[in-house]
This record gives sequence, C-alpha cells and structure tokens, in this order.
Amino acid sequence: MFTRRSWLRVVAVGTCTLASTSATTAWAAADLLEIAAADNAVGAIVAAEGGAAVKVVIDPRLGPAEIRVAGATVDVTGNILLKSRFLDDPRNATKLGANIRKALVAARPDLKDTFEANHKAWAQPFARRILAWNTTLARSSVRGQRVVDVHSRAALLVWAGATVDPKAAARGPAALARLPQAPAAPALASYIAYIEALVTALA
Repeated sequence: MFTRRSWLRVVAVGTCTLASTSATTAWAAADLLEIAAADNAVGAIVAAEGGAAVKVVIDPRLGPAEIRVAGATVDVTGNILLKSRFLDDPRNATKLGANIRKALVAARPDLKDTFEANHKAWAQPFARRILAWNTTLARSSVRGQRVVDVHSRAALLVWAGATVDPKAAARGPAALARLPQAPAAPALASYIAYIEALVTALA
C-alpha cells in the first residue's frame, strides 16, 4: 500500500537525486576546456578532437588556423597551406586535427589518452570518406583545367584537380556560387554534410 510515509520517502529520495545530478552537471560544465575557433569548420575539428571534454565557441577575430585554448592563442597551422577556405579540402582536416590534439594535450596533459582516442575514433573513418570523395571528384569537369578562383574556393578547386590561375579563361562551374559558405555548426557531422555539398557541386 502506498502510504503518506512512503510517498514522503520517494519525494525525499527524488530530491536528493536531483540535487546530486545538478551538482554533477555543474561540476562537469565548470571542468570543460573552452576552445575558441575562427569558424564552424575549424570548430568542427576541435569538437571531434576534444569530444565531451571541450566546449567550442566561435571567435572570428582569430586567424584561420588559430585556436584559443584556456585563454592562450595557439597557431595550429603546422604544414597546412592556408588557401582560401583551406578546410574545403578535407585532407587538411586530419592534419589540422593532429595539430589541435597536440594543443589540447599541452593544455590538459591529464586527458592525453582521451584526446588520442578521440582522434583515432574520427580520423580513421573520415579518411575512408576522403577516398570515396576522391573517387567522385575524379570525374569532375574541372579536373585538369585552369580556373580563375572567382568564388574564393582555391582549396576546393585544387582538391578537385584544377589549377588555380588568375589569367585563365574558365571561371569554374556556376554551382560554386551557390555553395554554402561554411558548415552550419561546429560539429563533425555538419562539416561532413558541408563537404558532401561541395563534392556534389563539382561532381
């Protein structure tokens, strides 16, 4: 029988549980490593590398391959050639990810194993996606062509096999003008959807 005493006991236990959950959530939020990136594309790679340990914010004042970790600005360019929208070439994404991982480990050495596991978890399947995209772009109309980069898509054009030449007669497919400017959110799934749209436009 459900008496008043048992009801009060349930309420008390529920209250304690909620209090405990709130405290845990507050601690987790306070313990997150805040990382700022210049745009959603870089933010997506930060999110993939950091996982649940990081909070990504966007600060367009940062350089294209800069992140701010725990208040300090870090250049994560490495050996990446910073063409316009360099992450339109997803081969740069795993390179950038490795550089970001080093910056995260430097800030939080206690989470080194976590960040290394995160990198492996997203980068390996992502590399297989790149192979599939390469196969699609092998049929692109810009492959082997000299093209003017009128839409600031140099990285994409080069990945698709074109040569960017300001004196060329070709201006590239009209679909380039309709491409999204960036991923919709700083998340890996959003970045993958963005690259899919680029590949579709040039296929």
